[in-house]
Amino acid sequence: MKLGFIGLGGMGQPMAGHLLATGHQVTVW
Repeated sequence: MKLGFIGLGGMGQPMAGHLLATGHQVTVW
């Protein structure tokens, strides 16, 4: 699954880390 975030903040950073660890493609702007 491809996901994108615009800014991560305190809550988004752990979410993006877990998504990356499970093999998802994450793009952050």
